[in-house]
Amino acid sequence: MRWTLISMLAAAVLAIARARTATMATTGGELAPASGRELLRLLRITALPHPRRDRDHLLHWSAWRRHHQHQAAQAHQRWNNITAAATT
Repeated sequence: MRWTLISMLAAAVLAIARARTATMATTGGELAPASGRELLRLLRITALPHPRRDRDHLLHWSAWRRHHQHQAAQAHQRWNNITAAATT
């Protein structure tokens, strides 16, 4: 429910911004009207926080991902051993 509401509000903001830029273009502005994708890009740049990309965060994420992959591989091996024993 929460994400639906946020999506609807974002769509409304984009629609209003698109309408305003279209009217500015017809009233003699020197800019072409902004597209929906351009407005979405501007919204992301101005309103949404940038993801963390510092070195410590990247190293931590990489270690977590590799640990998770190791656990998944072990689980698959255990499951393969169980099914092999059951079919033999």
